[in-house]
Amino acid sequence: MEKGNIIGMSEAIRFLKNQISKVAKVDYSLLITGESGSGKELVARSVHDSGNRSGTPFIPVNSASIPVNLLESELFGYVKGAFTDAKFDRRGLIEEADGGTLFLDEIGELPIELQSKILRVIQEGELKRVGENRYRKIDIRLISATNRDLEQMIESGNFREDLFYRIQDLIIKVPPLRDRIEDIPILIDYFVRKHKFSFKEDDLRSISNYCIQRDWRGNVRELESFMKRAFTYYPDNISLDMEENSSESGLLALRQRFEYCLIKKVLIRNGWNKTKSAIDLKISRAYLFTLIKKHRINDDN
Repeated sequence: MEKGNIIGMSEAIRFLKNQISKVAKVDYSLLITGESGSGKELVARSVHDSGNRSGTPFIPVNSASIPVNLLESELFGYVKGAFTDAKFDRRGLIEEADGGTLFLDEIGELPIELQSKILRVIQEGELKRVGENRYRKIDIRLISATNRDLEQMIESGNFREDLFYRIQDLIIKVPPLRDRIEDIPILIDYFVRKHKFSFKEDDLRSISNYCIQRDWRGNVRELESFMKRAFTYYPDNISLDMEENSSESGLLALRQRFEYCLIKKVLIRNGWNKTKSAIDLKISRAYLFTLIKKHRINDDN
């Protein structure tokens, strides 16, 4: 069921895991796209752990979390005397990843002046520490990630076109949680085990019923935070709290809602083609029509 910590059994997750298996076999630059909280770093780690660099360093860097004035020295390192506080030589994060994988998250946040230096690392396999005159050879696999439209940033002059084409030899798009609602009960079960939550069975049914109806713009990260809040603030009466946010509760209602959401999602994806949708759902066309009628599903609701 799991590849690394990528949880789910939906078609979208099965496709994602298949892509991970393929890109892990090669050493090309990889760009991972997807919304915030969808699990881009988990995908990057899974690619690293499944490939021939497994066992070597995996160094994650969030470009947005490091102050711009420190970013170059953090990435490339520096030599003694390069600036006032440089009292010794220091390896940067790129050198720390030598032989392994550098995961450059939020690459769209890189200042334009640093983008050319990252390009040289990719193209030439070398870098210069801040204040240094010579280049050092480096062997890394670069995996980048972004939730921004890099092509739009190129048009506005905020991202180098040549760098864009070098970081995306391969591309993986991580699906948002709303496109794989059938994974929500599985994720809830995973978070219960991970954090040792002690919910009652009725409470868990209420939580699942509530969660599959939400949009989760913050994706899996938001769902996990919600579970933590639910356990912290409503450990004994969460069923009542969920009732305030949902007109239905209980296992049967959850099952009905799950069927409705899944069937409608597949129909929309297939342009309301009933034959193809039945094949995707692994049921007969006649039974699909029965379920459509039962749940009153149409393209207006």
